[in-house]
Amino acid sequence: MIRINLLPVKEITAEVGRRQEVVIAGLSLSLTVALVVGLYFFQAFRLYGLRTEADSIKKEIATLDTQLKEVGDLRQKVTALEQKIKVIDDLTKKKVGPVKIMESLSSATPSRLWLLEFKETGGNLLINGLAVDNQTVADFLKSLSTFAYFNNVDLIETTQVEQDGVPLKKFQIRCKLLYQPAPPPAPAGKAAAAPTKEAKKN
Repeated sequence: MIRINLLPVKEITAEVGRRQEVVIAGLSLSLTVALVVGLYFFQAFRLYGLRTEADSIKKEIATLDTQLKEVGDLRQKVTALEQKIKVIDDLTKKKVGPVKIMESLSSATPSRLWLLEFKETGGNLLINGLAVDNQTVADFLKSLSTFAYFNNVDLIETTQVEQDGVPLKKFQIRCKLLYQPAPPPAPAGKAAAAPTKEAKKN
């Protein structure tokens, strides 16, 4: 009878199986470590890119803030200059205004009318004077209304007086005084030209 000892074969098979398990476990661990390291470097690279982009955006924001500040400063300077120009323009007009007003008043005054008082308070003008008759006063009112410096010209009262034996009309006029009258309206455009012969044919 032949006897075969199978114990070494079983041990060898078991040893081979253990070695295979160790190899598989080592490979799995190596792959896991490689994956973790790869993910780490990928995240690190991505984080670096995001930080670089964030720094670039911050620089752009800083540049824009500087530009906006410069624009704001320029706008303030323009506003200040416009205010100065307006003040100078107003002063110039107010210097010229009284001269123009007196010229207009002199032109509007008829020969048979005398002014006794010319009083202005807060843009409201009060005129007292004498005239030979009511028609002369009416002519003065009408003429005064044609000048842009006098607005809302209104006759308050007229009374009969006598001066050196001569009967006269004493009057009082109230109006609005404009040192800077509104500019006259622009003239209306010319009528459209008549169509040419060629246009008529078409």
